[in-house]
Amino acid sequence: MTDHASGRAGPIAYELHGQNHPGLPLLLIRPLGGSMFLWGRFREILAEKRRIISFDLRGSGASSPDSTWMTTRGLAEDGLRLLDHLEVACADVFGISLGGMAATSLALLAPQRIGRLCLASTTARGLEVSRVGLVRELRMASCFAHPLYDVEASLVRRILSAHFRWNCPSEVRRIELTLQAHPASRRSLLRHALAGLLHDVRGQLGDVRATTLVLAGELDDLLGIAPSRELAAGIPHARFATIAAAGHDLTLEQPEATASRVLEFLRPRESERFADAQV
Repeated sequence: MTDHASGRAGPIAYELHGQNHPGLPLLLIRPLGGSMFLWGRFREILAEKRRIISFDLRGSGASSPDSTWMTTRGLAEDGLRLLDHLEVACADVFGISLGGMAATSLALLAPQRIGRLCLASTTARGLEVSRVGLVRELRMASCFAHPLYDVEASLVRRILSAHFRWNCPSEVRRIELTLQAHPASRRSLLRHALAGLLHDVRGQLGDVRATTLVLAGELDDLLGIAPSRELAAGIPHARFATIAAAGHDLTLEQPEATASRVLEFLRPRESERFADAQV
């Protein structure tokens, strides 16, 4: 059931799943485009083992329209306010793409509130000043030329790999229908996109204290693998892994494999259980 927490720019819509499980909850942070409904099977699998907190970014889904300048730090602050509202002292965090940028900012903003950190299909710097980066940004920008009802769906189609679009047409259609049922405004999408473009935490990565997993899809032709690998290399306690047969949005294209990898990473190691027992 969707509920709302107070945010600095209006109510933030959120949902809770798997609340009978012990241990730290897992906060999920959305990418550009789509509401909480798009977590779908990925969230279902996670909720079989973990408490899950998910929310709509401001200006999308059932959250209030964004009325202020948007940054990835601002999105991180919204996540932190939601944890405060739920009286959650510490949570593991998963963020993908724009959500991964926000999750990184959250780990820098409130390190004491973060258990483990999982960053998928994301980078330390949004705007890549290179030929490849320029082509990528132009392709994304072209999506905003579509009719209003199709902007969000065209963004997601751009994110999905050719392999997935070819082999899973019915799933692609389901995703498009979900987006059309819960659309964001063109203005909000542009603000989210600009927040991602202006994101740059390269000089702060050494301050991330959380044990971190960085994931990339081996078929990601939007961002590629190199930026995520470089992100992992810059974080002191980070490891890097790829998800086979997945494009940019791992959670849509390979929900089972991605959820399994995330749960494996979040599972306490024997050394951690022993340390906890001594406290």
